[in-house]
Amino acid sequence: MPSRGALDPFAVLVEAKRELSLSAIAARAKLSISDLRQLNPGLNSYTHLEPLPVGTLVHLPPLLDQQGSPYGNYFTIGQMEETLRSLNARLDGLVAEEMTSLPVLRPRKILSKTERIARMVREESVRQLAHIKEEYTECGERPSLLQFLVDVEPVRQLQSVLEEEFDGRQLHLKALENVNHEIFSKARRHQQNAITEGSRWSVRDTSEDFCLEEHSHRWEFTFFSPESSLEVQDSWAVLSCQTLGALLDAFECRNCLPVNMSKNAFIFIGGTFYVDNRHAGIEGENYDDLTAPIRYFQPLKDVDPGNTQNVAFGRCPVKYMSETTFADLDVRLGEFGVIRHIGWCTHYFYLSSVQSLRGMKRYHYEKGAYPQRVMKAPTRVVRCRMCRQFAATIACYNDELSPNSPCPYCVPCFELLHATDEGVVEEEKFLAIKLPEGKYFTV
Repeated sequence: MPSRGALDPFAVLVEAKRELSLSAIAARAKLSISDLRQLNPGLNSYTHLEPLPVGTLVHLPPLLDQQGSPYGNYFTIGQMEETLRSLNARLDGLVAEEMTSLPVLRPRKILSKTERIARMVREESVRQLAHIKEEYTECGERPSLLQFLVDVEPVRQLQSVLEEEFDGRQLHLKALENVNHEIFSKARRHQQNAITEGSRWSVRDTSEDFCLEEHSHRWEFTFFSPESSLEVQDSWAVLSCQTLGALLDAFECRNCLPVNMSKNAFIFIGGTFYVDNRHAGIEGENYDDLTAPIRYFQPLKDVDPGNTQNVAFGRCPVKYMSETTFADLDVRLGEFGVIRHIGWCTHYFYLSSVQSLRGMKRYHYEKGAYPQRVMKAPTRVVRCRMCRQFAATIACYNDELSPNSPCPYCVPCFELLHATDEGVVEEEKFLAIKLPEGKYFTV
């Protein structure tokens, strides 16, 4: 008979039929062993390869179904930025100290290929200059004939000599042999970036900047297209002193319409829900906590109604975006989080990188320059949901005949599906957004 005990979806029970170690559990859950030990202090006496006793319950952090490709340990953004800032200061001090004792470098005796070419061309020009002046005078100093007075053959010979001299194959290195080209050459992946100055900002943070220290780093989050974990949409850079609401206000996707849409939203990352309650006091009748159905969902009812251990995400703390800055977030690089905005549209996202602001233009240090879109996927045409051939020019919302909402259609398919025998479309039953002639939906 199945156990009547509480079900914890974020825990691993060691059973007799299979040996498990901390290392095996960490690899399966994509966690570091140090994070796993922090969640389970009672297992510190076991090595990472030692089999755990049967019946041991190993707790895991709340994880999403799609985790992405996380790596490293969990860290708090604010503390990590302080660590990076102090590390930069130590490196600056080390460089300043070493620069005073560095010996003077001797002048190079071997010239680069470019320097050799420039020197040889200069010497050949000096050698031919007297001859060119003499013939130029004989030709009546006609500028159109000047190009024919230069002898380029010596330069070509010098070029062939230099090409042979600087040929890497003459060094007899295995990495430069043609047969090993595929082995030693690493393929480069170019991330297509369609960012423009017009699409870099949508809404800027106009709140006052009360930071005592100068901004030193920016944190970049990459977002996927709605309901996708593979199709990258864009990346946004923020400062650690900004609130989560600043990024939510700037974020936009293809489902955002120029109409009165729901302001209910939340972010889930690092095992914590962050709810947008900024409009609760003004439009209280339209405010809804979207995390409540998730937090109170019980995958297995226990016989004891007072036992709440079987609540999946119920133990996750809930905070508000308006009161939380990015410095307060506990995250891992590459681990997926979820953002749900306009009431229903869901995106996966993750912390993709942290960039130093050194060397950037001055306005990049200012809070008003963020949130800033730093990467945008190339624009793609949205095709009709029915024929999959023509570009979509109509989007239907809350349509009973459509498989999802919104649903894109071309004009022929839209009329074929929705028009009556008399050719009338009852548009009062759903919301249809029609683009002008010559326009079509893109992502």
